[in-house]
Amino acid sequence: MNSETTLTHIKDFKGLHTGKRLFILASGPSLGDYDLSPLSRRMVMGLNRSFLTYPDTHYHCCMDHRLFDLYPDLMKQTRFLFTLQDRPWGIPINLLGSEGWSWDLEEGVYSGYTISYLSLQIAVYMGFSEIIYLGLDLKHREGHTHFFGQDFHSRNHPDTEFPKMKKMLEYGASLLKDKEIEVYNCSSLTDLTCFKKITFEYALSL
Repeated sequence: MNSETTLTHIKDFKGLHTGKRLFILASGPSLGDYDLSPLSRRMVMGLNRSFLTYPDTHYHCCMDHRLFDLYPDLMKQTRFLFTLQDRPWGIPINLLGSEGWSWDLEEGVYSGYTISYLSLQIAVYMGFSEIIYLGLDLKHREGHTHFFGQDFHSRNHPDTEFPKMKKMLEYGASLLKDKEIEVYNCSSLTDLTCFKKITFEYALSL
């Protein structure tokens, strides 16, 4: 395995964690329901502002330009940040478009309208065979758009963005169905059914 100092391009991560398990922290309201301290002994990938509740991740993914300006110190706390080209720092990946799936991230990645979809392609590329989402809700709760409260830019997502995100996550799940890859979702809030639903407690026991 390569040492961490040599991991500077997306190609360096291909198959790096073959057969391993990964927890992915989305930022839906349900993420705030968990005590995340047991994850300190596990491989974790954070998404967007998940570092506000769990900053010590091995990997992080972010497409949002705003977060580089708002949280530079927290963004740099992760060991490896995956992002898109033309962002201030991180390991850049070419954006091929919104709808599609990439098995070869050297060519690029598809956004799927959500960082949760982009991170799924990265996790598969790195060889993880068990991928467990926390906070993947695609739903607001009691006025909260995210675990940290409300983001004005996300207030209309139930009508505008969530249907597109759901379509792409379902598409990704369909492509992985015949692969030796299990994807789980610990959210009790979501209506998303394309990934197996399990509790966080059960996920920790795997």
